[in-house]
Formats: sequence, structure tokens, C-alpha cells
Amino acid sequence: MPSPFIEIADLTWRPAGSDRLTLDLRGTSISLPAGGLLLVSGASGAGKSTLLRAIAGMLGTVLPGELRGQLRVGGIDLIAAAATEPGIPRALSERLGYVAAGPAPTYALPLLLDDAALPLESRQVPTEEMRSRIERYARDAAVEVALIDRSLTTFSGGERAAAAALVALVASPDLLIADEPLGGLDARSAERLAATLRESGATRVIAAHDLSLLSSVTAERISLEDGKVVATAVVPTPAPAWSEMRSDGGGGAPIVQLVRATAAGRAVGPSSLAVMRGATTLLTGDTGSGKSTLLHLVAGTLPLDRGERIATPELRIRFAPQDSGLLLGARPARALIAVGDSARAEVLAQRLDVTHLLDASPGRLSDGERRRLAIVVTLAAAPDVLLLDEPSGGLDDARVAALCELLSDRELLGATAVLIATHDARLGALSRPDARPLRRVRHPEETGASVEIAEGGLAALLPAPAARVAESAERLLSPELGRRLIGTANPLTRLGLALFWFALAAASPATPVAQAAIALPVLVVAWASGVQILATLKLALALTPALAGIVLANLFGGASVEEAVGAGTRLLAFAAGSLVLLRPFEPLRMADTLIEKLRAPFAPTMALLATAARIPTLRDEARERRAIRRLTRRGADPLLLVDMFDSVIRAVPQLAIALEVRGVRLPTRQAPPTRRRPSKFGRADLLIVGLSVGGLLVSVARVVAEAILGA
Repeated sequence: MPSPFIEIADLTWRPAGSDRLTLDLRGTSISLPAGGLLLVSGASGAGKSTLLRAIAGMLGTVLPGELRGQLRVGGIDLIAAAATEPGIPRALSERLGYVAAGPAPTYALPLLLDDAALPLESRQVPTEEMRSRIERYARDAAVEVALIDRSLTTFSGGERAAAAALVALVASPDLLIADEPLGGLDARSAERLAATLRESGATRVIAAHDLSLLSSVTAERISLEDGKVVATAVVPTPAPAWSEMRSDGGGGAPIVQLVRATAAGRAVGPSSLAVMRGATTLLTGDTGSGKSTLLHLVAGTLPLDRGERIATPELRIRFAPQDSGLLLGARPARALIAVGDSARAEVLAQRLDVTHLLDASPGRLSDGERRRLAIVVTLAAAPDVLLLDEPSGGLDDARVAALCELLSDRELLGATAVLIATHDARLGALSRPDARPLRRVRHPEETGASVEIAEGGLAALLPAPAARVAESAERLLSPELGRRLIGTANPLTRLGLALFWFALAAASPATPVAQAAIALPVLVVAWASGVQILATLKLALALTPALAGIVLANLFGGASVEEAVGAGTRLLAFAAGSLVLLRPFEPLRMADTLIEKLRAPFAPTMALLATAARIPTLRDEARERRAIRRLTRRGADPLLLVDMFDSVIRAVPQLAIALEVRGVRLPTRQAPPTRRRPSKFGRADLLIVGLSVGGLLVSVARVVAEAILGA
């Protein structure tokens, strides 16, 4: 009889800084053969994610704490590894695929194609096979192939879940660990990914609240409660179909309306939506259709690009986003609740079974526990409009039933207008006859067409001629046009160019002609390499005070007008060089170039560049967190900086885990990584060199002309 692939006995885990065990399997043994399937269920906060992290080799290595008992995976003693290994044991990580739970970003690189290529690079998969393999597994993971060239920062929560599954599957791992892999997916996408997971030949450990799509005849099942195995899991009855729900047009008058609204930078067409006073509106639709964007537009946390938002300025709006961490931050939930709302909050917390968590640090809680706390915080203020994005994600059936009971309470919610974006058919319990009036709106089928607008709204909105001209100009000057014509410059060429131009700007005469000869070609290269025109204008605007100061200082110091303006132009030349160096930042392309040309070590280089690539994501998260907090606090929030600092600190282990499970530590001198984007000298590089020579020649000609004329 073959030996088990996974062996667990008397396993316990105590996180660093905690005085209690969060996983206690004393008296329990679990054995799973190679190719087997273990399904783990349990209530929110029962310890499912902790068990999966233990099997993945993260506890005691990547995550500090005390791991005891017996835990062998693929013949590797993970208890011994916890005492000696700085990360997931190499022999395990090269066989591992891991899907983390929750909507928070778990990627290592921002572009999905690069993120999915990283585990293939780590495992020496030939470059020519990478794209085809990624596209094949994208279909298996319910990811639209068109999405693989997009940035993950633009993905919805469900699209991120599917992308995480793609990254875990693409290297054909022997061990596949998935934590709520179907969360946030529509029914069709969930069935597609579930079939892939069921039919995989890997040894699989999957945690989920709804096991109906994942179960098979040969699957082993365990159920956890408070970190302990309590019973064999029972596969729940599938949720009712949306078509079985009662939906009526009850409720009062519209309290917030969107009229053919769009948001800048979001791929959502003009949408119209009315949120009714005293009613609950369920917003459904396919994964990635833009439901979260509509909630942000209703809340006013995302500015309109076009269209109109009709709402009274005095409305009390509260918003619990899909990533609850954006609302809760680092502080306990009680710190976000006004003193006058504490009695109501206690009632809400009791009904959602989170009273004991009001003073807990959100970072130590499960995704489902954070979601319930976020609902308590938003509803405690008795808002006029309550917005919930996937509120049932990560919740077991009993908690979803309690949530539906709460949101159906006519007396508690009164005239509050509730808008919920969801894929979860379990929220069909909101349609029972004695509940509040319920409307179901499918996006974009029922929001993209014209809707009847209340008096004072806009009948139709057409883009102004000026807007059309601006759009045409932006498309014409788009970096994509330059990339199609000349390709993308080698990062080393861009780096050398920026350094060269810095030196050239310093050595050239401080005259407008000489400095413009340097700055203008750089801007052409920057625009062709990926710098947005708008970004250039914003930089110029930000430099205006400094430019004026330099010019005035030179004039007051006795310099001529030409010399003073030239000194200011030199600052622009330096700024243009930084645009070339920093703005078209592609971490995987730069890493591959440094590894290929300069023999840079793979793991440190990828870690450094992945960290740099995460900075814009943290900035976007901070902006979204600030916008959501302003719904409750119009003035300055001094503790917002604490939450932002906490998110930066927590990003470090998240990124470390993302790199570990992609096998970034695997390559060695004897087995170097392959490269998804090998470094080549192409037309874009030739253009850069040509412009560099041109700038140099103009500067030299200026110096020679001045010397001749002076003589």
C-alpha cells in the first residue's frame, strides 16, 4: 500500500504573540493518499485557512509561531522544517499550487500574464511554451483569455479569485491547496473552476463553506470548529436559483439615482440605477461586469466621468466594500463606532455573532469575521443608504441565514435603502413574504438601457464636442500606438538613457535651446514607452512652483533672462529623464533583463521589483480607504495614517507568501530560471539611441557656435 501524501496527527499551532491555540488537532489524525481530495468545511473563523497554511508549509516558516505535533507532506517533515527553514521547504514549494482566500490582492506582479508566468519561470518551463500554457489554464480557471494582458489592479473580486486559481494551476502542481476558490464567482464560472479542481490529478486540499460543487465520491471530508475537528462535513443543499426569488417593485421613492453614469478608468458602460427608500435592491451580474463600480458611484466614493448622480447632499451613506480591510483597517471595530451608536452596535453584533470580536485586531480574524464586523460598523450608524459588496462571502450557511434575517428586519432598518452587490443565491432568503420589499436588478442587462428618471434627472447625456476631441487626441497620443509601431524599449536601454541624459543636462549650457534639445526627445521616448500624456502634464504642473523659483532666483542673482529660463529648462530635462526611467515600469521585463544581461540573482531581484510594483497598489488602496472613511468623517482622520501604515506592514508577509508559492526561491546556478520577456535590442532601442545622439549633437553644436561667435 503506498504511503500517504499527507499525514497529520496531534497538530497544534499558536501564532506569535497569541496566548491561545488557533489550531488544536490533538487526538485527531488525518491521512490523504497522493491524488486524493480533502474537503474542509466549518463556520467562519473555525480555522480552515490555518490548517491549509500548515499543509502548505507556511506555519513556523513564513508565518511566525509555534507548530507542534506530526505533519508530513510529500515525505517532508514540516514540523522539523519549521525549526530550520526560513520559508516553505524547497522540496515542497516546487510541487505546490496555492490559492488564498478573500478579495484582498494576493498577486506578486500586477500584470496577470507576468504573475502567471512567474511560477513557470521558477520551474524552468521553456519560454515558447509559457503563453500557450497560460491561455490553456486560463480557460480551465474560468479566466477570460482577454484578461491575461490586463493589470490585476483593475480586476473585480471574482476575477481576482479566478486569476489566483490560474496562477496556482499553471505549473501543474502535485499539491494544490485552495481556500474558498469559488468566492465571488458567478454560477457559470464557479461550475467551470469547480470541475477543473475536481478533475485535477494533484493531491488537493480545499476549504469552502459550500462543498456541493467540489464534492466527489472519493473525497475525504472534515469539519472544523474553533480550530478542532468536530464531525464529518455534510454537503449543504444547493442554494435556490435566482429565478425562484420573489422580486417586487415595492419601497418608497428613489433616494439615490445614477443616470447613464460612467467612471474614469473603469471598463463599465453608461449605467442607470435607482436605489429605493425602504427597500432592498440586489445587484447581480456576471463576474467582472462592474457591480462594485456601481456601488462606488452610488456612494460617491468614485468620481463620475460622465452622467449624473442624483442624491441629497445630507444623506448618511455607509459602505462595506468587498475587501473589509479597507473599512476596518488596523483598529478594532469598536473604535470605528460612534459613542452614540454603541448600543445599536451591540445588538447588531449579537445577531451576527461577533460581539466577542468587537475589540479584536482585524488582522488576526478570518475574512468572514471581518465581513460581519464591517456590516456592524456600517449599520450601527442607522444610515439612510447602506451599501454592501458581497456581504455573504466567506460565511457559512448559518451566518448567511442570520445576515438575511437581519437585513429583512423592517423595524431595525426602517426606511433605510439597502443596495447589495452579490453572486450568492443564498441571499434569496431575503425574498420571503414577511421581509422588506425586494428588487433584483441584473447588471448590465437591466442597468445599461434607459430607465425612467425622477423629475429633475437627465433624460439623456451625450458627450460634448470638446470631450470627443479630447478622446480622439488621447487615443492618437496613446502609448499603445507607439508600442505597436516601434515596440517596447529594453529596460537597460531606458536606464542608460536616463543616466546619460541626466549627465548631458548637467554638462550642457544652461540655455533654453540646449536643454530643450535634451528634454523634448526624452519626452518622445517616454510617450512611446508607455508614459501617459496626462501624467506628463501633471508632472509639469507639480514642477511649476520650482521652475518659477529657479528662474526668479537666477534673475535676482544677476543672470540674463536666457540663462534664468535655461536653468528652469534644465529642471525639466532632469524630470524628463526620470519619466523614461521610472514611469514605464514593467517589473518582470526589468527582472528578466537584469538576470540575463547582468547575471543578477533571481530571488532578490524579483523580490525587490515586486515590492516596487506593489507601491501603486498600496496607493490605490489608501485612496479607496480614504474615500470610504469620508462617508463617516468629513474632516481630517488622524488615525487614517495608522491604518495606511498597517496596510504597508501587512503587505510584506503577503508579498513574501505570494513569491514563495510561485517558487521564486527555487532557481539555482545549476538550474537557472527561464525568461518570459528576454532582453532584445529592437526598434525602440534604436530610436532611443538615435534621439540620444541627436540631443548630444545639438548640445555640442550650440557650444561650438557660441565659441565661434565669441571669437
